Amino acid sequence: MIYSNHYSELNNDFHIPVLSHKAIEYLINPSLKELIIIDGTTGGGGYSEKICKILQNSGKLICFDKDLNALAYAKKRLSVFQTQIEFINGNFGNLKEELNKSGIKKISGIVLDLGLSSYQLENEDGFSYQRNTPLDMRADKSDDQTAGDIINTWTRQELEKIFSEYGEIGNSERLAELIVQKRKIKKIDTTGELIELINSGYKLSSSGAYDFYSKIFQALRIAVNNELENLENVLDDSLDLLEVGGRIVVVSYHSLEDRIVKNFMRDNKATKKGNGRLKVLTKKPVIPEEEEIKINRRSRSAKLRAAEKIK
Repeated sequence: MIYSNHYSELNNDFHIPVLSHKAIEYLINPSLKELIIIDGTTGGGGYSEKICKILQNSGKLICFDKDLNALAYAKKRLSVFQTQIEFINGNFGNLKEELNKSGIKKISGIVLDLGLSSYQLENEDGFSYQRNTPLDMRADKSDDQTAGDIINTWTRQELEKIFSEYGEIGNSERLAELIVQKRKIKKIDTTGELIELINSGYKLSSSGAYDFYSKIFQALRIAVNNELENLENVLDDSLDLLEVGGRIVVVSYHSLEDRIVKNFMRDNKATKKGNGRLKVLTKKPVIPEEEEIKINRRSRSAKLRAAEKIK
């Protein structure tokens, strides 16, 4: 697989980790020894760097990412910790399978930052409506299906469903019909062509337009990368993989992800009458403080939830 070496020119803004201090505070259980920690969304290595400094060669960190550019950047950034890190180019939705390959049966913690990296938005094709690029959106470039494939080949009903369920767009039938009629005339290949199509069918204010574009791109990205299914898989796997006292921390950025995490923790919460296996550590989601939002505007929608396995 070929990937860009552009990471070598980047600074630490590859991805600004959101709620990083809180995430690590919840993630590391000081009562556990010989920790094995999973960073399921390594990105630029922001969380990983903080985790390694806490482990101080007394534990192991396993870094997952689907994006080879992210792993290449993280390897360079974290080279000083290379003896305690294993890098895996893989999907956290296949966590149990990937760990089995390494002979790992139990872990001490897993952290997931579900947001897009600055690198993806600013450099990779299809992720941002603010750049005119091919409609790709694949985090893992070895995957077959792109956003362009979805736009140009999925049925009207399938398009309606993803825009309604993943983008939470009202009257998604209108948008799906607009796409179907347009692609009969000409294939929709780029983000610019998609935005032009949307503008031709809707009268949007400046602020309303950005919100609408974001929802459409969110829906396509979720569909391309099977994001919600992968999240459900890793949450389910965590129940078996975490040792007693092990913790899971998830930072989500939109209501669909947060709802899945919230429901998972609620459904598996240990009670006096139930068989749940988790102690929920965050009664309400932790959100960024104003100072962090000023520094990183993309953090404004972040919500952190954490739980500890107790049996």
